[in-house]
Amino acid sequence: MSGGAWMSDVFGNYEIGFKLGLRRKQFGKDWDPAAHAPPPVGPIVVQSINRYTRGEPLAREEFPEAAAVWDEKSFRRAKDLFSVGGFYCVKGKLAETLAQFDLGEGGLIPFPVYQADLATPYAGEFFLLNFGCIKNSILVDQCEDATKFLVRKATGVQVYHLNDFKPEGEVVLSPRALEGPDLWFEEAVHEKLFLSDALGQALLDIGMGEVFRLTRCRIA
Repeated sequence: MSGGAWMSDVFGNYEIGFKLGLRRKQFGKDWDPAAHAPPPVGPIVVQSINRYTRGEPLAREEFPEAAAVWDEKSFRRAKDLFSVGGFYCVKGKLAETLAQFDLGEGGLIPFPVYQADLATPYAGEFFLLNFGCIKNSILVDQCEDATKFLVRKATGVQVYHLNDFKPEGEVVLSPRALEGPDLWFEEAVHEKLFLSDALGQALLDIGMGEVFRLTRCRIA
């Protein structure tokens, strides 16, 4: 990793999962109906999504087994990053770019996407984005807009919201942020993704900056 870092509010970008014309299939379950509003998921899937948004690597069986495009017009709106049942799928230039970086214990997992007949592969390559790195480099007392959110019962860690009231507030990390993978979560920060300087710049270069909602971080 080079010096510098970025913070992403991609979890606040709800457009990447809005009415994409996809239906999903969970392992051991039937296909969801072909509808823009998917049925609710059970508590086990909810637990997996919660772990996912904390940056914990998941087993393949915790993700959807597959997806199918039932509404072509809607799916053509999908960017190189889109959501399937609360989990991120990548394709195209974004997949090629991410594959060049250290993504920690997670990484890119080939993901089958079918046409409406649920059998014919949809054109292109698709990958689940499996996270897998949690760091402790945030300097909360130096961040301009850090507010207490909750204390995790399992660990006793105080978790903060960042930049809810001041979206461009300065975010400060310690030099520990420069160690290890290029994509990570901070244990004390709620649902924000962090990227190395090189990865952030690479996403900007392929036009994905607005999708990931990137904010520059300062290394103290």
